[in-house]
Amino acid sequence: MAHLNSDPIGVFDSGIGGLTVVKTIMAKLPHENIIYFGDIARLPYGTKSVTTIRKFAAQTVKFLISQKVKAIVIACNTISAVAKDEVKNLAKNIPVIDVISSGSKASAFSSKNNKIGVIATPATINSDAYPTAIQKLNPKVQVFSQACSLFVPLIEEGFIDHVALELIAREYLQPLIRQQIDTLILGCTHYPLIKEVIAKIMGIHTNLIDPAISTSEELVQTLSMMKMFNLDNIAPDYRFFVTEIVPKFQSIGERFLKTQINHLELVTLD
Repeated sequence: MAHLNSDPIGVFDSGIGGLTVVKTIMAKLPHENIIYFGDIARLPYGTKSVTTIRKFAAQTVKFLISQKVKAIVIACNTISAVAKDEVKNLAKNIPVIDVISSGSKASAFSSKNNKIGVIATPATINSDAYPTAIQKLNPKVQVFSQACSLFVPLIEEGFIDHVALELIAREYLQPLIRQQIDTLILGCTHYPLIKEVIAKIMGIHTNLIDPAISTSEELVQTLSMMKMFNLDNIAPDYRFFVTEIVPKFQSIGERFLKTQINHLELVTLD
């Protein structure tokens, strides 16, 4: 089992947003090797058809399997919503953890007034994946959804601290404020990168749920159950693969992860 335990954890997303999941995995599993895959050339996924998203997800998973990953983390709500079964079928015996299942478990009983909001890409919202999963766990909860299609391209362009982002965010969040939600799920792994802006608009009485945290916790539980921890690794290897190399990926990534991205490689998917 020694070789298997030292194999990397594979994490993938459409772009830079999945680094929010990588950051929590680094913190909770500091000895684990990690491979991150960002399909930057084809983002955003959230406005594409279900067929296209499933095709892209399958291509990525085949790449991760070729890298001999011991676990796969779907760090993309859009893929989790519409292509999770496709990923699991391809992964076979490799455990798969996804952000929607983890985020729903974390939020189902967190609201005091049973009013939960979800912000996500159009594809995730249209799938009804969060309301379905949450209400299966807690039928008393009302779930109010809001698609925020401009957030991902703005974040990928580096507009994290720009006044334009806050103006757009206020427009998106007003319907949820009117519903008096007290819990808001950041239903896209890009959104924790603008958590401060969202918190400012929603106010101190709204609890923001970051599924990246619950996802990393579920990964810890999975590796523990399967006795697959890499306990001997004092210098973990972090490798980053992208379908297009853009300067903003490295600069924003290093700023967010608070570590240098030393291995950044361009790959082409078939």
